[in-house]
Amino acid sequence: MTNQSFSLSHRLLHWLIAFTMLFILMTIFLRENWMSKYYMRDVILNYLGTFDVEISKDQAMKVAKAIRGNMWQWHINAGYLLIGLYVLRLIVNAKEKGFKLNFLSSGQLTAKEKMEGWVYFIFYVCIAGSLITGMSIIYDIGDHDLMEDMHKLSLYYLVSFIFLHFLGIIMGELRDKKNIVSKMIHGKNS
Repeated sequence: MTNQSFSLSHRLLHWLIAFTMLFILMTIFLRENWMSKYYMRDVILNYLGTFDVEISKDQAMKVAKAIRGNMWQWHINAGYLLIGLYVLRLIVNAKEKGFKLNFLSSGQLTAKEKMEGWVYFIFYVCIAGSLITGMSIIYDIGDHDLMEDMHKLSLYYLVSFIFLHFLGIIMGELRDKKNIVSKMIHGKNS
């Protein structure tokens, strides 16, 4: 695995998926924290109060939701982009490496390589779940509350995977996969 190289299409898709996921993550964190509808409602009420303008909590909530609505549209658009990138990634992987799950049974792989295979397999299944539940919410397919709850769980696997991914990069750089970051950027050792 030390001589591993990455094609241009693999690298481009890797970085496009990474930045799209980080953008989606940013929309989640902004909406759930700094732009929380409850926080924004209170800011609107307090700010208007300084001008002796009074509106109800419900009216302030509607204003807060209207302000946040644009950001949610960016989340949805990024989700559509991620669907396209995900499908392209599967096609490119199948074309370049074949569509095989050799980490399940190959006696030639080390335990570490098998674990990497499982982590990526689970990650791709989780991405598919996120995309399916996201589309189910948008197009009102199935139990809306269940789909929304499942979709919100995506945050946990995504943050966990990012942590595992960086941990794997650091371990690889320190052990048997020297210059893996350079290979993922340039396609070759630096």
